[in-house]
Amino acid sequence: MMLVDSHIHLYEYSDEVVDKLCRNSNYLYLAVSDDYESSLRTLSLASRCSNVIPAIGIHPWEINEVSTDELEKVLALTSEVKILGEIGLDKKFVPHTFNKQLEIFKKFIDIAKDLNLGLSIHAAGAWREVIDLISKNDIRYAIIHWYTGPTDLLKDIESLGYFIGVNAAIKIQRKMRSVVEKAPLEIMLTESDGPYEYRGLRLDPSLIPEALSIIAEIKEVDVDYVREVIFKNMTKFLVGVGIRIEASDE
Repeated sequence: MMLVDSHIHLYEYSDEVVDKLCRNSNYLYLAVSDDYESSLRTLSLASRCSNVIPAIGIHPWEINEVSTDELEKVLALTSEVKILGEIGLDKKFVPHTFNKQLEIFKKFIDIAKDLNLGLSIHAAGAWREVIDLISKNDIRYAIIHWYTGPTDLLKDIESLGYFIGVNAAIKIQRKMRSVVEKAPLEIMLTESDGPYEYRGLRLDPSLIPEALSIIAEIKEVDVDYVREVIFKNMTKFLVGVGIRIEASDE
């Protein structure tokens, strides 16, 4: 089964590193974007990498820098992908732009609903608002990126058929460990969020195997079983939005 990195900012890596990641057919990457230029680069990279699935969008942190013209350009790219991301809401780090975030997030939700697109969602400090919005709008396929929200929401996420991103930062982040302790394996997807740096830890796909081992330890199951379940979860998400993949034999 392929290793799953359900959230990576591939466009931020150099061409040399991207080529190396692409050659590692043991990995499957969901590459997200933050604005129009990064969306274009993500699409370009995915066109030459068979193990990269592109997502386009506008990150909540970039909302204040995005003009109406740029927003329209990003929205025009939605016909070229099956997944939108990184999109969402953030009341923790950029609460001052929340109203504009909400306006733009709703636009992406409307398109996703019309085109049956999957969502890769940033929800820092706005976990309940995000779940409420996408569920009320009948979004069927969503990944809540780096989920460290209230554990009482995990039952809702499971019942709605959504997934949570378990970040490689689990090796040092207690909140992430707490979520894994209480969440069922059937809603988990591993992610790196590379090349982001978290508390001195440089996040990267190479940390995914260690994250799997930590999940297995917490759940008291075999690591190969965790890897298999997470790959099946990713396959379920992708098939739902019309993407079929072939697992590597390596």
